[in-house]
Amino acid sequence: MSNHGKELYEFGPFRLDAGRCVLLRDNQLVPLQLKTFETLLVLVRNSENVVLKDDLMKTVWPDTFVEESNLAQHIFVLRKTLGATVGDHHYIVTIPGRGYRFSEKVRIISQEEEESLVLESHTRTRVVIDEEESSPEDDKAITVQTAARGTRRKVVVVATMVVLAAAAGAVAFRPMVPPPKVIRIRQMTHVGALVHNTNLVTDGSRIFFRVWQGNDRVIRYVSADGGEVFPVEKAFPEMDLDDISPRGSEFLVVNLEDRRGVSNSADSYPSVWRVPVPAGSPRPVGDLHATDTRWSPDGRTIACFVGSELYLVNPDGNNLRKLATLPGEPFYLFWSPDGKRLRFSVADTRGSGIALWQADLPSNTVQPVFPDWPSSGQGWPGGWTPDGQYFFYTALGDGTRNVWAIREKDEMLRRVNPQPVQITAGPLTFHVPTPSKDGKSIFAVGEQLRGELVRYDVAKQQFVPYAQGISADHVTFSRDGNWMAYVEFPEGVLVRSRVDGSERQQLTFPPMRVFSPQWSPDGTHIAFHASAHLGAHFKIYLVSRTGGVPVLVTPESPDRQTNPSWASDGGSILFSSSDETDSNRVLRSVELKTQRVSLLPGSESLYRAQLSPDGRYAVALENDPPRLRIYDMAAHDTRTLAEVGDYPRWSADGQYVYFSTPYFRHHGKTAGVYRWKISTNTTEAVIAYPDFLLGGIWGVGYGLTPEGAILLLRDLSTRDLYALDMELP
Repeated sequence: MSNHGKELYEFGPFRLDAGRCVLLRDNQLVPLQLKTFETLLVLVRNSENVVLKDDLMKTVWPDTFVEESNLAQHIFVLRKTLGATVGDHHYIVTIPGRGYRFSEKVRIISQEEEESLVLESHTRTRVVIDEEESSPEDDKAITVQTAARGTRRKVVVVATMVVLAAAAGAVAFRPMVPPPKVIRIRQMTHVGALVHNTNLVTDGSRIFFRVWQGNDRVIRYVSADGGEVFPVEKAFPEMDLDDISPRGSEFLVVNLEDRRGVSNSADSYPSVWRVPVPAGSPRPVGDLHATDTRWSPDGRTIACFVGSELYLVNPDGNNLRKLATLPGEPFYLFWSPDGKRLRFSVADTRGSGIALWQADLPSNTVQPVFPDWPSSGQGWPGGWTPDGQYFFYTALGDGTRNVWAIREKDEMLRRVNPQPVQITAGPLTFHVPTPSKDGKSIFAVGEQLRGELVRYDVAKQQFVPYAQGISADHVTFSRDGNWMAYVEFPEGVLVRSRVDGSERQQLTFPPMRVFSPQWSPDGTHIAFHASAHLGAHFKIYLVSRTGGVPVLVTPESPDRQTNPSWASDGGSILFSSSDETDSNRVLRSVELKTQRVSLLPGSESLYRAQLSPDGRYAVALENDPPRLRIYDMAAHDTRTLAEVGDYPRWSADGQYVYFSTPYFRHHGKTAGVYRWKISTNTTEAVIAYPDFLLGGIWGVGYGLTPEGAILLLRDLSTRDLYALDMELP
């Protein structure tokens, strides 16, 4: 059904006037913002047909590039405004992976019908009353009395209608509450090394946070007015700060060295302690092992996560009770000021993003805050203002993480915009927006990402800049050693150049984000895995060294594809495959000429595989934490090379397998890059991780030059505490 060219539509109790940009419900005006109205108009004009997301965005924003999250906001508002159909269904149905469909039948009103409706609405109803026969004098008296009563009735009816119309108009046309806005940004610290995802904890006069000190994370604080940074004494060598009690007298901390496994997770969890402020003897919260521990506003309860489950517990560790089991890994937990709600993030079970969730304690319900928002926006909560009027969080968009605000409370005399409002737009990426105790400012970690490519010089026993110290990760070299390809950090685009950095050419462009590039044996093409846009599954792509449009290597399929590795003849590519939840991992191979995909027998649970130069073996990872395995391509069996390993790769001559220890999980003298020698079945350390901080597009990896030197990306990013002074109407 196509409704193009028509101007007046009816569906359910609604009438939509395209010419006047008006939506009526039972002849009452429904206020909508212009872009929200235009979104509805496109869907109504194409009712009962699927409208692709790209087509919808191009129609509503013809001259502007917008993120998919913008469209999702308007769909969210429309669903909330329209409510449910007679059959208790949504008017707007999401078609996963494609777009939206307006499910209700739409009636197109012709010009004649419109004129008839207008005429009918202005015609008064006539009532005829039969009277008994009477004398002319009686008739005259009755006529006079009836006329008087009729006149009074008309006056009352008209006056009532005027009052009701005025009231309806006053409600419909109430002024809109202005959006919140940042009026000033103040840099609170000049340390440059705050941990980007640190908890920001404030007692009103001070803000506490974590800072990198070499490879160690220490706790510091600064005055709420900014200035000098002071140390906080640790109760344990490996202590992390989660929260401070409502009265500011006790910290909630976790002891990272005292970990224990739990039944609902493969990970282990640290013990939880209460530590007096500013210092004193710690007291355990019973036998609790958990993460993201938070005091309730009244100080009587602690909320926390254990695996994928949300718990409440008394401060002494007693009365542990499960509140909910969540559909993914939860993190960043916050209480509402009234103690009735908890908000947090949950990793999407499909592995494609992160969504904001809420637990409502009075109703004992748990659900997403924005059901219609794509989880690809990766919402991270920040917290409420003390009066509960605004809630702040961050979300990805245009390559940076920005701060958003939600107006929580309605008003009688003003309309409240139910849509989240973006209040920052780069260039800094912001994390953990935490309102001040007076509600006038937001404290947040501001981050400017930058790296320097360095090479380990064996002769000098130190790291030196490589290729002029470009900010590059996932560096790979052509087999002749003349070319390199890399992913620019933090932009995530693929670039190729000569080894000295000359003849640079960018091969991919946003919104595509690239990972793990690999040169073909003949040096003419580069394979890589990428997300075509925010929220899209990883797929294997191929692009010419001279540029052009990247093309998919495999036929369209629902699986997630990562880490391509070329066969020695260049005719096929090995890659890792998993389902939407990143489970059921296997290795597959695709023949480039036919696009025929085949499963490698016995490769279940293996991922991030790399083929040896002679094609006899594939080295891969298994499980999490990752274990290093080697797969025999002929026998289809595997054996373990190392109990812990990451980022496996072969030396150019195929004599060694290089691998690293996971950077953020293993510290000390044993953390670094290793290699296993195939002929002797022995493992040796190559380098230890340096004292300076490392970074990367996806965790911390390493590269190998054609000569076998180790490449790392030194993290030169700056991260400091900022105060965003707010105007909050």
